[in-house]
Amino acid sequence: MALPLRLCVFAVIASVLLGCTPDQERVEWPAFDGQRAYAEVEALVQFSPRDAGTPGGWKAAKHIHQRMESFGIETDLDTFTDMTPDGEKTMINVVGTVPGKTPRWIILGSHFDTMPGIDPFQGANDSGSSTGILLELARMLGASQTVPEVGIIFAFFDGEEGIAGYIPGDGLHGSRHMARQLAETGDHKKIDAMILLDMVGDKDLHFTVPYNSERKLVQEVFKAAQATGHRDRFSLTRSVITDDHVPFLEIGIPAIDLIDFKFGSEPGLNDHWHTEADNLGNISAESLGISGTITLKLLEKLAFPAISD
Repeated sequence: MALPLRLCVFAVIASVLLGCTPDQERVEWPAFDGQRAYAEVEALVQFSPRDAGTPGGWKAAKHIHQRMESFGIETDLDTFTDMTPDGEKTMINVVGTVPGKTPRWIILGSHFDTMPGIDPFQGANDSGSSTGILLELARMLGASQTVPEVGIIFAFFDGEEGIAGYIPGDGLHGSRHMARQLAETGDHKKIDAMILLDMVGDKDLHFTVPYNSERKLVQEVFKAAQATGHRDRFSLTRSVITDDHVPFLEIGIPAIDLIDFKFGSEPGLNDHWHTEADNLGNISAESLGISGTITLKLLEKLAFPAISD
């Protein structure tokens, strides 16, 4: 994925015209609205199942694209083919860009596809919750008059779900496609961080940040959680999780996976995962609000560093 020339030019112009001055005011965001994020999830699950390479998946991608453009975010549909254990499939990543004052970027990611073979399956938490939060964050940034110092790429990945236990070439199709594009063009050197959200709407919300997350980003996330009053909802585990942040780690981009991998009928269980119980009734606007608030605080630190302290 070559970063569009128009964005690089915009960044240079913005740095001249909108350069940060010592007396520039701190960014004051409105509160993240969990109800709005929940409404985005409700709209997305109407396209269920949205398995990778299926008409439902393509419709979901086009829905996300339409929502992003309605927020004034320049957004592309990146169609690609990839081999899966079920043969070659056509998938679609949705990529929106908010240019900054510099040629540096942060990737904010979510997958939107659902696990095949579950009937009925809404995928409200996996992957609706993270997609709803990204859409609400995009709306907020689109409505803001403040240009970030570091540009933000909203990446909605297709084909995350592994259908054969994540054997080589199975799952993470959209994130591997994007990481490969960045590496081939050399644009991976312009990415400061990749922040992935996944399964972040559980009513009993507790993030289990996997061990294969970049340590400095873990520290920044914990600071953001502390600042927003939610540090008790985070644990750094010894588990390694195969998720859409991995392809970015593999090409040298610092990445973190913000995930609650205990989505179940009781605290500590994960028995709702990849079952019909992953529905709107088992996520909450409150949890989406908490996840979005922490993510917004983290973005404030990473993308608006000169005016967030």
